[in-house]
Amino acid sequence: MRDTILFGKYLLCRTIGRGRTGTVYLARHLGLGEYRAIKRVAKADSCYEAFRQEALLLRALHHPGIPRVYDLEEDETYCYLIEEFLEGESISALVRRQGNLTGNMVIRYGIQICDLVHYLHSAGPEPILYLDLQPNNLLLCRETIKLVDFGSADYLSQANQAKIRCGTPGCAAPEQYTREPLDERTDVYAIGVILFYLATGHLPEKTAWSAGLADRNLALGRGLRAVIRDCLCERRNRAASALEVKQRLERLVKLEPWIFQNDSLPSLVLSFAGSGANTGATHLALGLSACLWRWGIPNLYEEHDHSGHSIAMAEASHCVPDRAGICRIRRWAVRPDYGPQVQFEPVSGYAVIIRDYGSIRERPSFSKNVLCRQRFICVCGGKAYDIRETKKTVRAFQEMARDTALIYNFSDHSLNLGRTSEEPFLCCLEAPYFEDAGCPGRDAEKFFRQLWDKLTEKEGGEPRAIFHQRIKSLFMKRRP
Repeated sequence: MRDTILFGKYLLCRTIGRGRTGTVYLARHLGLGEYRAIKRVAKADSCYEAFRQEALLLRALHHPGIPRVYDLEEDETYCYLIEEFLEGESISALVRRQGNLTGNMVIRYGIQICDLVHYLHSAGPEPILYLDLQPNNLLLCRETIKLVDFGSADYLSQANQAKIRCGTPGCAAPEQYTREPLDERTDVYAIGVILFYLATGHLPEKTAWSAGLADRNLALGRGLRAVIRDCLCERRNRAASALEVKQRLERLVKLEPWIFQNDSLPSLVLSFAGSGANTGATHLALGLSACLWRWGIPNLYEEHDHSGHSIAMAEASHCVPDRAGICRIRRWAVRPDYGPQVQFEPVSGYAVIIRDYGSIRERPSFSKNVLCRQRFICVCGGKAYDIRETKKTVRAFQEMARDTALIYNFSDHSLNLGRTSEEPFLCCLEAPYFEDAGCPGRDAEKFFRQLWDKLTEKEGGEPRAIFHQRIKSLFMKRRP
């Protein structure tokens, strides 16, 4: 099928998936130059009617986490559903790549999943049951959860009349294997399965899931364990709705309301630059990025120093960039410096953008964006022979001092550089040594928490707590 042109306008590029109900192709619209996902099902297939039902369901749904339907075409043998192409990785691929997630990330993604399921249950006069919520049907597209493959979805009344019930083993609720009635709580059970999977890296076993939740090695608080337990209960004792689960997860947000980041708010831009070529600015920038992910704060690391290090990292990890040029390397989201000839549209979904300019001597002027809230991190050498160069760099940052944090790296502690007052800078800190930027130790994480608190202490003249509450309020008003 490769290089085939369908209906005079869709050039098939490659196969991107095969499932129980058909084959999915990546296609390019010849007139618009945009990519589409085309799902093909044979008319003689037993799943043909279910496929048409899926098309009718998707046509009536309008949610940023659900792919848009552009058209429904057919020929003598097949029927084709033309949908929005979603570029991302599945939840199962995410967990395979980096293992179980931290509690805060489980909550962040869980809130989005609950919002999607609640939308289906409340989108019309009759609830739509998804009935196949599993890790392969949830895509993570630049920190936004997308729901795909509606082959099992149906209206509540029709789902209960179906002679054959479908579901993924290990993810489907117990009532999907019996003739018990199906309702919204059937999808709630699957939400609990997904939360458990994100937190542990494996699906719950029928008899041992509660023991797994009790494992103290898991990055789960008591509140999150209780939410998962109540989702996986027997039907009569289960949480009543996805909205209830979502509200309980929102009450568990403790570290940062940045977990509620949305497109109406500009990202916080943190620009790193060193006083010299070997002051460790890149290492500290990647270390902060790793800590923010650990705390549940989505962020994008952007390379701006022409070093080519990020491309080398991506090649070593066999990572392929998406259409925005972003690579997922270990726990980082990285956009390498592709050179001035390559331009990308601004990305959304990241609360923080970390820009690495390397040395200030190599990049004396920073990229400024009036739509972004920006902070600067000046990384200086901390040895006695660095003092002269450090003083020059500090003077270069004077005009934006109130938005700048000074960090002394590889410090000679006898100089007490981090304890000297550098008014009017945000702060002056000494960075501890840590080997792995992707997994900073306890001392490094404590340092980055102190730095993060200083960088976000005030936003737009507002105290930090009030600013964070405003973020949360704006987010809640925008939810469908």
